Amino acid sequence: MYLCLVTIKGTPGLVSIPHKDKIVHFIFYFVLFYFWKKALNVYEFKRQLKLVLVLVVYGIIIEVFQWMFTKDRHADIYDVLANALGAVTALVFLRFVNK
Repeated sequence: MYLCLVTIKGTPGLVSIPHKDKIVHFIFYFVLFYFWKKALNVYEFKRQLKLVLVLVVYGIIIEVFQWMFTKDRHADIYDVLANALGAVTALVFLRFVNK
């Protein structure tokens, strides 16, 4: 949560990649799903879907907090979509890998 709300202005970018922030959101939620799935021992598909839903809601809350509580960050629907896509992709990917 801290990294999602902290000021990042003035941080040097290592590489100029278009939409790199969306890629970061996708990877973050992919990894977040993986670790929460492992930590909570979530192996049933219905429970995994609930975890995806929780992560999507969490991502929406973070975006609202950025809009409300930070000066240099703003809410972005595309961030929410990248978050959701990362969690859903992790769900699908891990189901295929585990079979």
